Amino acid sequence: MATSRPLPERIIALPRSVLKSQDLKIFELPNPSNISSKKPVKVFIQDGAAYQVKTKAFSQGCEYHRARDSASDKYYYTAQSEPIKSAILTNSEQPQDGWLRSSGSYEFSTKYDLCFSLCGALFLKFQCKNENEYQQIDPSATTMMQEKRYLMTRDFLENLVEKHHANWSLVPLDLLENCLEKLGESIEEAGDIYHKVTPAKVTKWLIGKVEKITQSFPPSIPLPRHLPDDLLEHAKVVYACNLLISLIPQPAYQNLIQYDGEDLNISKSFQQFTNHQVQTAARQKEQELLIDAAMKVGISTANGASGKTPAKKVTKVVKTKKVNAGKGAIDGFFKKRRARM
Repeated sequence: MATSRPLPERIIALPRSVLKSQDLKIFELPNPSNISSKKPVKVFIQDGAAYQVKTKAFSQGCEYHRARDSASDKYYYTAQSEPIKSAILTNSEQPQDGWLRSSGSYEFSTKYDLCFSLCGALFLKFQCKNENEYQQIDPSATTMMQEKRYLMTRDFLENLVEKHHANWSLVPLDLLENCLEKLGESIEEAGDIYHKVTPAKVTKWLIGKVEKITQSFPPSIPLPRHLPDDLLEHAKVVYACNLLISLIPQPAYQNLIQYDGEDLNISKSFQQFTNHQVQTAARQKEQELLIDAAMKVGISTANGASGKTPAKKVTKVVKTKKVNAGKGAIDGFFKKRRARM
């Protein structure tokens, strides 16, 4: 392992196609969910595609298990709460070709659909503190958007830079135009193309995402057990919609779960799955009551089967007859004699 070479300040795992580029510009855009507690997303553009940069940390347990890990010497930390040593290899076939670093974190990139950021910009007026507010329906939020006019791509980009974030200026026009075609309607006048994003087109685009997730549902996500086949499909739709919460603003989510089209009736899926959960909870509660009642009957039956009635303790008070003084024949013997004068 190489120790004489200068240590890299930052390690990013990139696709092979991106590695060919010598110039890589990583910039931030606001989190597309418009949740105030969420961090901005790090993205870069390469060959007409957007990529998101994420962080992974090794050699470091979570805060919840810090005391347990410390007791078992599972992790070693410096005074600054950094892992002491972490080996990062650059070539698995030649382990000596690597670095020994005092940080267990590295970054990697995945494909990113810039439509999510565009959707967040269009619903910029609607901010949430956390995901719990997604269940609160605001009728005005489902229709109002940041921009309702037909605009050329360049004008749209200028609006995004001015009203949303300055880093939109780093997004190529052709990539933005591709996103506008997915999320909006287009018209042509005098040879120029104008775009207008509509809630209906945003919902249609999200439906495509839901269908893609349900068709290749992640096996790492546990679904409720013993569900009928028809209800299992409804559960997948509900879970797929909830997976998108971290990527879309609240109004877009509300429009999505209320969709009742013939191609995919998401509203019905939520209704069927919710009814199943309510009925399951009611049955479990009923079973708990029956078990509790049976236990009480069993205890009383066990007491009666012994044939013995528990004896009751009775405390009797014995009365002592009081003897009246001065009436017996011998009483005079004990009387004090009077002194003679």
